Amino acid sequence: MPPPPFSLWDYLREELLATDFDSHQELKWERVSNFLNIPIAIEQIMSFGFLLCLDSFLYTFTVLPIRFVLALYRVLSLKRVAPSQKADLLRVSLFVLTVLICGPLTDPSKIYHSIRGQDTIKLYVIFNALEIADRLCASIGQDILDCLFSRSSLSPTSFRTVLYFFLATLYTVGHSLVMVYQLISLNVAINSYDHALLTLLVSNQFVEIKASVFKKFEKEILFQLTCADIVERFTLSLMLSAVAFRNLIELTGSAAHFDHDALLPRSFGWSQAGVLWTIGYPVLTVILSECVVDSLKHAFITKYNHIRPSVYARFMDVLCRDLTSGSAVGRRKHTYVDQSPLVARRLGFAPLPLAVLSVLIAGQSIGEIDLKWGMMGLLFWLCFLGLKIILGVNLVSYATARRDSQEAASRAEDPENDFGRPPIGEGKEERQYNSELKSMLDDSRDDAVRVVEMGEGVLRGRQRARLEDLTRFTMIKRIW
Repeated sequence: MPPPPFSLWDYLREELLATDFDSHQELKWERVSNFLNIPIAIEQIMSFGFLLCLDSFLYTFTVLPIRFVLALYRVLSLKRVAPSQKADLLRVSLFVLTVLICGPLTDPSKIYHSIRGQDTIKLYVIFNALEIADRLCASIGQDILDCLFSRSSLSPTSFRTVLYFFLATLYTVGHSLVMVYQLISLNVAINSYDHALLTLLVSNQFVEIKASVFKKFEKEILFQLTCADIVERFTLSLMLSAVAFRNLIELTGSAAHFDHDALLPRSFGWSQAGVLWTIGYPVLTVILSECVVDSLKHAFITKYNHIRPSVYARFMDVLCRDLTSGSAVGRRKHTYVDQSPLVARRLGFAPLPLAVLSVLIAGQSIGEIDLKWGMMGLLFWLCFLGLKIILGVNLVSYATARRDSQEAASRAEDPENDFGRPPIGEGKEERQYNSELKSMLDDSRDDAVRVVEMGEGVLRGRQRARLEDLTRFTMIKRIW
């Protein structure tokens, strides 16, 4: 039997008197610092994206009706109608037709009790099925609307225009119904007596961490994930506001009726602090859990994929560039006929179904409309119009200043620009525009330090990390 390499006393002395430290521990502080800075970076771009979605949402109720009136005046005056004005006429017609179709199909009481009577596991399936349907509808719907509002289909009105309008009607009706069921499912979860469904809803948000964190993410995919989170937060906030408004009416027992000498309905009695707390804390619970989930998700994704928080500043540069490109101050000609905000396409935001949802909920909550409700509606519209103008001016000013700043120029100086084969369905100008944005999304200075000795080097070709170099949470393709 060969002798041991050293005695028991030598082993004990080695364990007690060891003074060497792992040289990689000094590099870990940057990862900790990046992890702590991610919530700030993600909330900055979330807030900016939230305002962009709000600007696009208000466009449907403020700017679009004015454009519709101007286009209708040209039609009645027998003057030549520009393609952009045809797009305005079709968009408003599509909006009104969708509201008329969805109105009889969305009885909130029947849908509410049909969903409320389901088992908990069925509601879990309903939540996930509606979320998937919402994303699929938004994806195909944008292509259908682009076909309807393209110059080739609007310049000469033909059978193709009628076909596209029919497909767009099917899309908006289907997507609006999906959102109605999402809203009522959310209302069922918030109003459950034992809060079991609310717990299910919050836990369903934390499932996103498991579904997305332990995977390989490139910067382009992270940008898509960030855009999806922005749209999800805005949609969730709008739906929760609608749920809180309906609960306020139900708990005050006013059914949105006026007193004889009151300007506002009794449901606007904000002095009832207990009622406000009953309505507010489930809504705040869902919103806060969404913020925590987004911060944790992006923090761990950037940690495992060695991405610095500065990449989110590059994402904001892309959104600012889209915003200025679609405005009058931009240097690039608007490539779309309809003048809706260009940045909504980048985010994948569908404002038209959300606008239909808002009209349906408002109509069901208010009931009969008299003169006072009409005057209040006009005042609210003027307030929303002023808010849209102020918000739009400030967003474009901020985006223009950010685009022209030296900081944005230094973040976009990477000359690498290779998208591979041309994408399907994009023209030459659009491919050139996207290729310019590539350099703004990908910069080596956003990469955190990799420890090659721990298997964290960049793998090229057929080179593979050795088993002895791997750790439990070393990112190769996926973390199990």
